[in-house]
Order: sequence, then structure tokens, then C-alpha cells
Amino acid sequence: MPGKRARRHFSQLSEFERGLIIGMKTVGWSTHRVAGQVDRSESVVRNCWDQWTREGTHARKTGSGATRKTTRREDRRIVRQALVDTTVTRSTIRADVGLAIVPQTTYRHLAEANLKSKRPFRALPLTPDHRQLRLQWCQARLMWNVTDWQKIVFSDESRLVLGTDDNRVRVWRRPGERYNSPPTLFYVTLPAQLV
Repeated sequence: MPGKRARRHFSQLSEFERGLIIGMKTVGWSTHRVAGQVDRSESVVRNCWDQWTREGTHARKTGSGATRKTTRREDRRIVRQALVDTTVTRSTIRADVGLAIVPQTTYRHLAEANLKSKRPFRALPLTPDHRQLRLQWCQARLMWNVTDWQKIVFSDESRLVLGTDDNRVRVWRRPGERYNSPPTLFYVTLPAQLV
């Protein structure tokens, strides 16, 4: 499998593989031969050996990475705001925290808490009267043909968005919290006599 082998070349070396590389290079094996034996690229073998000869260690250096812009307390505050008010936006959370952080930071902290931005569950609260009126409306149009139905415009079809923001309310939820979360938004787009 060439794809699997190519991905392996980019994965991190384990401690065992580092020890193998150093052992084989110490007894005089060529870089090409060692790379074939451990199924890694020659540059990986060369870098490992160079680190051993230069520093005397094969331990992987910890990456410096970017410095954290928020403290653990601020991280908890971000998550708590999303849990208390599930319809709060990332920009509102950022403003409440009071730090100059980018939206991706807020999103990352919420994702670490297993919160995703999702559309709220749309439900129509139907009472027995509503059901009766809907049934009567359907029975009155039972014998309509295609020409009659072409004169009807349904208002609950998909929305068309020309810009980047559709102004749709979104909520923060963990997986599986679709129905047991309090913010269920109700939309009614039926004629007035049916509601």
C-alpha cells in the first residue's frame, strides 16, 4: 500500500525506532540501509542520527507551539457561557471574556469541551385543535389536481442566502443533546386559520 507507507514517513518516530536507528548507525550501517530497515525516509534517519551526535540524546523535543492567550479559568468561563446560554455567539463570548482573541480560539475551546455549533431543533407545537384544522384543510383539498397545486406557494421551503451570513440562530450542543436541551425554537409558517 503506497498511501499507507507515505503516511508512515510523516508520523513521529517512536522511542523504539529512535533506538534502532542509533544502534544501526553506531555499528556502521548506511543511512539508506537503515531507512529501508525501519521503513522511514533517509532524512528522518539522518535527522535522528544528527541529533544523537550533536546532543547525545534521542529524546524528541517538545514543540514550542503558540503561547496560550487564555488561562484555564478563562477557558472554563468560555465553556460555561455556551452552556448557560446555548444561543450565544462566538463574538459575544469573546467580548464577555474581555481578551483580544480570534474567533478560532473561542471555537477551539468549545470544541475541546465537545460543544459544536448546530441548528436548533425546529418543532411546531400542535394542539389537538391544530391537528383537527390541518386534517380539515387536507381533506378539503383531497381531490385537487396538479393545476390546482401549482397555484400554491409554500412558505416553509429552503431559504436562499446570497451573502455570507444567513442570520440563522445556532445553538451550542454536545453530541446526542438534540431533544433534551431546553432551547427548542418554534417556527410557524402556516396560514393564520390553521394556527
